[in-house]
Amino acid sequence: MTNVLRFKIVSTEKVSDDRRIHVFDMMNQRNLSFNFDSIKRSPERLESEEELSQFLNTKKHKIEHGYYDENEGHVS
Repeated sequence: MTNVLRFKIVSTEKVSDDRRIHVFDMMNQRNLSFNFDSIKRSPERLESEEELSQFLNTKKHKIEHGYYDENEGHVS
């Protein structure tokens, strides 16, 4: 079985004490935008978006350190 990439981080941006994440959902062909801390605080959303939550956990270090920020030029 092949592991198909479902989500792609488009960019992140620092917003006060939080970080705004812009993700593209390839399966549903739609853009998602949300605050990183608020998704961690809403367990009902995490349960319904378990795949997204797992994806974000693998990218957590890079997200928190601004690797995907538009201004930094690291977006891949």
